[in-house]
Amino acid sequence: AVFPQACTLAHVNKIKIALNFLKKNKKILLLLQLPQIDDEGKKAMIADFISYFALPEELSTTLFLLIQHNRAFFIPHVLAWIIQLYKKQTNSMEFKIKSSHALSDQQIENIKRFLSKKLNKNIISTSLVDLSLIAGLRLESNKYLWEYSVRKQIQELQKLEK
Repeated sequence: AVFPQACTLAHVNKIKIALNFLKKNKKILLLLQLPQIDDEGKKAMIADFISYFALPEELSTTLFLLIQHNRAFFIPHVLAWIIQLYKKQTNSMEFKIKSSHALSDQQIENIKRFLSKKLNKNIISTSLVDLSLIAGLRLESNKYLWEYSVRKQIQELQKLEK
């Protein structure tokens, strides 16, 4: 289990933020491997990283072990695997819920309930407003796509003209 008592959906969301940060700032991983920085300095850097992103403390040991063995470049991969393992353990799937206008919390919950029932999964969602939809809804995961919008209807009509 991935930090079974400590890793929650809130932690997974924070791990995603930290992962995106590391993907955009790859030079930080090189800094963690500099021989001029002693183990105590590296432990302090890890502690600051974990504190800044409010990550589970249990990650400290794993991150330090990777750094000690000059494998800091694996940290983003490890964080991504933790996210994947969490989703597997909780039978969860991520969806982006895009709409042409802001949805209420109740509408989002109804959509999540619909997806959960159809897929037999717990749904982790991110809600976004996409004005290009004109009017409608787009539900998107890494495996599924469902769209009902004026934009899609226009695209379908354009295909018929060709």
